[in-house]
Amino acid sequence: MRNIISFKFNPSKLRLNKFIDFYGYCEQLEQNIYVYGKTEAHKIHRLSELLSFILFTRDEECLIVIEGKGISQTKEYISKNMSEVLSA
Repeated sequence: MRNIISFKFNPSKLRLNKFIDFYGYCEQLEQNIYVYGKTEAHKIHRLSELLSFILFTRDEECLIVIEGKGISQTKEYISKNMSEVLSA
């Protein structure tokens, strides 16, 4: 089974509270989160880094990559709770 998934998202259409919950979910499963814009990429170590990326990126489409155990559960969580995220 693959231990990595990726999703495209539009930062301007996201609700921050959903991304805060998402970060907590991934942190609980000890998963790594990476975000990619057109000109920047970040491995997320803290919630503030994720929120800063979402708030300050000017890209209309970005990519988030999640790596670690429990990926199938995370994919299901995203599908149910974050309809703004499109599968890549």
